[in-house]
Amino acid sequence: MGTAATTTSIPAGRGQRRLRNYLLDPHFQLKYSGYMAGAALLISVCLGVVLWRTSQAVIDQSRRAVQQGEQVVAKSREVVEESRKVSLVVQMNIVKDPIYSDNPALLEAFKADSGRQDQRFVSQQKALEAQALDLKRQSQALETKQRTMIITLCAALLLLVVLIGLVGIVVTHRVAGPIHKMRRQIRDVGEGRLRLPVPLRKGDELVSFFAAFETMVKNLRSRQETEIAQLDSAISGLEARVSGEDLEGLRRLRSDMQRTLEV
Repeated sequence: MGTAATTTSIPAGRGQRRLRNYLLDPHFQLKYSGYMAGAALLISVCLGVVLWRTSQAVIDQSRRAVQQGEQVVAKSREVVEESRKVSLVVQMNIVKDPIYSDNPALLEAFKADSGRQDQRFVSQQKALEAQALDLKRQSQALETKQRTMIITLCAALLLLVVLIGLVGIVVTHRVAGPIHKMRRQIRDVGEGRLRLPVPLRKGDELVSFFAAFETMVKNLRSRQETEIAQLDSAISGLEARVSGEDLEGLRRLRSDMQRTLEV
């Protein structure tokens, strides 16, 4: 009985990544993705603290400016009141003084000058009040912007940490994928199945290591095919001299060896 050694091969198609198999090795991938996300979180927290302290310093300075403006307005009011009191006292003295009581023009001139001075003080006070109010509005606007910035920053940094974690899973998948594939194929080799490794996907790492493993499997297959061919030759030479029952053991051995090459 003549049997020829047959060679089988795996189609050279590349596997496609799917969302459900990105966590091929959860322990390894989540561990190192967690390291990456943790580092990003630490950097984000440090950056957030620096920005918060800087904005808080600006707000504190704005509050001090508001307080100083309010103090200036209060002082201005006191000056206006004192000026009015002084004007009233002077007017009373002019009225009571016998030298100036007979000169109403002097009293009218003083009243006019006093009125202009009071008006100037009032105008200055209103300007100071407007400035103080503007400073207060600016301080409130800064506080609102700070709250908005902190909320936006926290949301952005949280999103960044999540994205880095997802990127970590994708990156580690490029390592975990080849390791998972080789672990499964090593188990097949250990069980006597010499299947050709499925090629790595585009972007996978450990290319040289996988190539060495693939070369090992090809060499084992080539050696097995050679031994099958030698066994076929031996069986063919014995068929004319030995009964079929005596060759049955060799034929079963040949069949077992052939199955190790089947896909």
